[in-house]
Amino acid sequence: MDYFSVVGDELKFLNNSDIRIKVLIDLLDGPLKIRDINKRSLLSYSSISSNIHKLCAEGYVEKIHNSFQLTNLGLIYTTILMDFRDVIATISNNADFWLDHDISSLSLEDLNKLSSLEGSELIRCNSMDIYKTHKEFKRLFKNSKNLKVIFPYLHPEYPKLIRRLILKGIKVELVVSRDILDSFIRDIGNDVVKKGIYDGNFSIKYLDEDIKIALAISNEFITVGLFKLDGTYDQNRLLLSNRKKAIDWGLSIFDSYAQCALPLTLN
Repeated sequence: MDYFSVVGDELKFLNNSDIRIKVLIDLLDGPLKIRDINKRSLLSYSSISSNIHKLCAEGYVEKIHNSFQLTNLGLIYTTILMDFRDVIATISNNADFWLDHDISSLSLEDLNKLSSLEGSELIRCNSMDIYKTHKEFKRLFKNSKNLKVIFPYLHPEYPKLIRRLILKGIKVELVVSRDILDSFIRDIGNDVVKKGIYDGNFSIKYLDEDIKIALAISNEFITVGLFKLDGTYDQNRLLLSNRKKAIDWGLSIFDSYAQCALPLTLN
């Protein structure tokens, strides 16, 4: 309980004033004079002066000559607060996506970095377009210059998309579950699979256990699909982002799966 009390006191001090938060965020860019903060934030001089001296007293900010800058403590807390804000925004903006899906495929480290998905777009099927997510997925695939994909299930069109990319010489890396491996290879075409592997622009690995996440990553985008709580894959919702931090988040997940997967060996 002492731990939560300390955290609560720190958060209470910082969050009790929007002005303190704004000052800290402004100081992330480096040392500033009060008049500089005033120009950025349009806060009054008296409000800035009063709160910046409170931040100094608590050790978040220090005065150097005529300017103020974040202390190490201030930098750490402000960075954490910004990250926490992004996590809350990420979850609240797509609350139903996170609420009624199986997230067991995500490690604690993945969840800790969920703020990386801040600003993501949730693609939904609707009565006017029941294939909206599928069409968006196909569009992204066709325009990819490289691709890393985790497939937890076999859709009849996806092997065809992979086949076209391989024949175009585009680098594709796949991770699939063992129970769809043979079907995936058959639908891509044995000759095309062999050609892609020999040419060095295609690899496919498999996991013996069930995979509970669908992931597609390129240099330009990341898509995330999850299973519903009833165990079926949700083909009606797809999370999409083109931000670098989201792509890096996805690459980390892909790499963790790829490291555990077994490579396909050709006879």
